[in-house]
Amino acid sequence: MNITFECADVKISGGTMGCGIKLEVEGAELHYTLPDKEMLALMDEANIREFMESRGHLVVMRQEDAA
Repeated sequence: MNITFECADVKISGGTMGCGIKLEVEGAELHYTLPDKEMLALMDEANIREFMESRGHLVVMRQEDAA
């Protein structure tokens, strides 16, 4: 899987860099997994919807969430 991290501050061995940084990791592997419900709770709803739609699923939102 590919993962993108965006950080406002980065700690390095000599201190903290105050500038933002973006890291793109290709071919990442998870060696620890959370239970499905915990993993979903940590994810952004827009990302979940986009993933499901990319797999051909129809995603229906609650009326108050649809803007």
